[in-house]
Amino acid sequence: MDSLAWFNKKVESDPTNLVILFERAKFHIRKTEVDLAQVDLETYLKKDSSNFDVHKLYADVMLSKLNLEKGKYHYQYILDRDSLNTGAYIGMGKLHALLDNSAQSLVYLNRALMINPYLSEPYFLKGMLYRSDYYKTGREESWRLAVSSFQTAVEQDPENYSAYVQLGVMYDQIGDSSALEYYNSALDIYPESIEAWYNKGMYYQNRGEVDRSLECYRTLHTIDSTWADPYYNEGYIHLLMTEQFDSAIYYFDRAVHFDPSYFQAYNNLGLAYEKKNDLTNAKFYYTKAVSINPDFQLAKDNLNRVQ
Repeated sequence: MDSLAWFNKKVESDPTNLVILFERAKFHIRKTEVDLAQVDLETYLKKDSSNFDVHKLYADVMLSKLNLEKGKYHYQYILDRDSLNTGAYIGMGKLHALLDNSAQSLVYLNRALMINPYLSEPYFLKGMLYRSDYYKTGREESWRLAVSSFQTAVEQDPENYSAYVQLGVMYDQIGDSSALEYYNSALDIYPESIEAWYNKGMYYQNRGEVDRSLECYRTLHTIDSTWADPYYNEGYIHLLMTEQFDSAIYYFDRAVHFDPSYFQAYNNLGLAYEKKNDLTNAKFYYTKAVSINPDFQLAKDNLNRVQ
């Protein structure tokens, strides 16, 4: 009997057992079946509205579905009755971040840290807020605060894989080789992270280390053979860095096989064929790129060149 069948049997045999109902809701969330989790949590709350953990999980589900009003109601329900509930403060911080209200988000996250300064998640979320401000404004102070927040997140939780990835991204963007150390730290925690492997591949690609970059992308194929972006990057390397045009065509073709809307890959297929003096196929793929994205000026220019 699988886990879901076990939960279903338990709930059917004892509908009054709210503990099992709550556990089944958490099981649904682990399986990303948030609609099923919502049903179980609403059933629970109709029978007993006193459990803050249930309100918190229900609010989290509402946030995941971008039903911010319901999420806010249930977080506030908790805080009105338990002013030391760090989970609800963190939830409100996430909610205001989604509303693009960074200042208010920081207020709630800092309240959680005043109650428990050893929490990792609020520091990580603060890092994301500062990182966003850095991208918008270019303020060096925001970069420094983002890095500091991510570093504190991993100090509080050395298994915070996402914080290591973000530290890698932050250092990568300023050309600091420390980025590689952080990507590797993330992979030590989660060896099948497509995000960390992809970022590591880009790290090597941007530095012209072709073989190491290709090794990262090939590792990604073993984790998710249907993700188009690594194939595209391999095609890009063979098109522009190694000038192996047949290989470039192969990888761009794999990219559009898994993502038929990948107009950049169609354009680069055109470039690869043009490099081989096959203007018929070049024209075909440039036309395909423009048909998918009529505003893609590069493909339009390329098409005009081979007309």
